[in-house]
Amino acid sequence: MSRSFSSKSMFSGMMFGYETKSMINTISVNYANMSDVGVSITYDELKALTSIQTLYTAHLADKSYQNISIDFTKYLKLRSVANDSVLKYKKNEALSLLFQITVDAITGAINSYGLNTLNTETKIQNLYLQKTLEEIINGINVQTAFNENTGTLSMQQSFQLAPLFRYYIKLYGLPLSSVGFDPVKLALVLTAMENSGIDPYN
Repeated sequence: MSRSFSSKSMFSGMMFGYETKSMINTISVNYANMSDVGVSITYDELKALTSIQTLYTAHLADKSYQNISIDFTKYLKLRSVANDSVLKYKKNEALSLLFQITVDAITGAINSYGLNTLNTETKIQNLYLQKTLEEIINGINVQTAFNENTGTLSMQQSFQLAPLFRYYIKLYGLPLSSVGFDPVKLALVLTAMENSGIDPYN
């Protein structure tokens, strides 16, 4: 069932007709078709763009580098779709440029993840060396077992966080009691310590 529409011009008083539209199926939308701006991409290409933005470029933009996806298989697939689209749409300069920017962005996101990991390792190594130097300067390894002039023995018990958590606090600050340690950042610190040959627990 269909119905024709018309409207009257407020300037000339003439009637203008519109195309016949179905009253049952009034709206037809192609999710990946942006025909209003003369652009048409496939559903898979649009899905790849969405995934790249969610998994990579959003974290690159807000500097949460540790949350960038490190699923290398997924990275290669998404980059391949974007790279193929650069060539596929080479006659459409704007669209080809959009996909080239996407290729550069996802590559930059992966590089940023690597640089952030390397930066974390460097910070941990510096903290470790600084602590070692302070211990040497303060003579922390020189201890007196007994003082012959004292008649009583004093004992004191102290608790220390494992190095893993101390380094985390040095890098990211003390977490809120209601939130706790961020597991992603904690894993990053753990990996950095292990790569630097530092025992995370002793």
